[in-house]
Amino acid sequence: MPPKVDRTSRRKETVPGGSSQGDRSHGEGFNSEAVPDEKDLRKLSASELLKALLERNTDPIVGKMLNVLSEKIPNEISEQVEAEKRARSLVVSGLDEAPHQLKPSERQKDLENKVADLLDILEVECRPVEIYRMGKLDPSRPRLVKILLPSNAHWRTALANAKNLRSAGLANVFVRKSMTAEERRHEYELRQEARERNRGKSKREWVVFRGELRKISDLSQSQKLGNH
Repeated sequence: MPPKVDRTSRRKETVPGGSSQGDRSHGEGFNSEAVPDEKDLRKLSASELLKALLERNTDPIVGKMLNVLSEKIPNEISEQVEAEKRARSLVVSGLDEAPHQLKPSERQKDLENKVADLLDILEVECRPVEIYRMGKLDPSRPRLVKILLPSNAHWRTALANAKNLRSAGLANVFVRKSMTAEERRHEYELRQEARERNRGKSKREWVVFRGELRKISDLSQSQKLGNH
């Protein structure tokens, strides 16, 4: 008499896609003889797919590449998220701080009111996603303010209308885009160079305009009135 076959085991071995019901959800059991069903693969997370690839791989070079890839994916996703937020963010300098003896919630309310007035001047009609001061409280000068807007269109409008600040009596308030550390270093170097070129002159001739060192005489009238 032929040996009795366990139906449960047989069913487990013949699940379409080359994996068992129990293994499929964890990205395991994809043997080399059967091609996994694409629908099953789409149910796996990126980390599960990478794990399955590493388990099936026999090439040591490919294995190292997959390990590096598994580290890069989360970092690059995080960088993309940060870049998207940066494309909607403004940094404001020169906006007066509330009295330091106020409660934190009162200082935040004061900041939100000032930002609302600022956006009116910049002709931006929206409710900011985030508003906060950066760094530790410094009695000697106001901290920078970060404003995250809901869209890039609002961001472009704000920067385009930064020239309105001067005529509104806020000549000492400056609005710029949010920058990476490398961009900030480059901007600082340009400002240092502009300062050196203007040294000893009766009036400024050089300014940093949109990430470039420019002569004021080369700028249009509207650009000269800008907030830079």
